[in-house]
Amino acid sequence: MRDADRRKLYSRGRFIKKARAAGKLTDLWNPEKLFPPGYEYEWERNSVVLLFGIGVGLSLQFFGRLYQAAEVLYEYTDRRRVLREDAIAASFGHLVTGHWGLYVPLVLFLTAMMIYHYSYYYRVTRSIYLMRRLPRRGVVFKSCVLGPLTGLGMAAVVLALLYLLYYGIYVLVIPGECLP
Repeated sequence: MRDADRRKLYSRGRFIKKARAAGKLTDLWNPEKLFPPGYEYEWERNSVVLLFGIGVGLSLQFFGRLYQAAEVLYEYTDRRRVLREDAIAASFGHLVTGHWGLYVPLVLFLTAMMIYHYSYYYRVTRSIYLMRRLPRRGVVFKSCVLGPLTGLGMAAVVLALLYLLYYGIYVLVIPGECLP
C-alpha cells in the first residue's frame, strides 16, 4: 500500500482497513460489538426496521387529522373559502394523540431481544459460565443490552425529528390567528 493511500485511510488517530467486499470501509460502525459473539443480528435489525417503518407509516394519519382541523377553520360563502372569525384550531397535541402507541410493538420487541440475548448464552453458545469469569464483569450485560438500547435510542431520535417536522407543518398550515 502506498503512503498516499495509507494517509487517506487514516482517520481520527486510527488506521481504518479497506474492506475487500464492495470497497467499503470497515470499523466505522461495527454492529458485531453491540451483540453477543457469533449472534446473527441481521434478522433482528430487519425486524426493528420493519416495526419502526410500520409505526412511521401509520403515523402519517396525522396529515388526515391536520387536513380536517384546517377545514373546520374555514367556511364557504359565494364559492369562496373564508376564515371564520371565531375559529380556533385543534392543538398539535390533540392531533398527535395516540401516535406513541404505534411504537409500543417496537419497544416490546427490543425488550424481548434483551432477554433473548441473555438466553442466547445459555442455549446456543453455552458460554455463560465462561463469560461470567471474564475479568471485566460487565461484558455479558453490555452485549445483551447494548444492541437493543442503541435501537431504542436511534428510534427516539428519529421520532423526535419526525414530530418536529410534523409540528413545523402544523404551524405552516394553520393560520397564525387560529393557533391555540
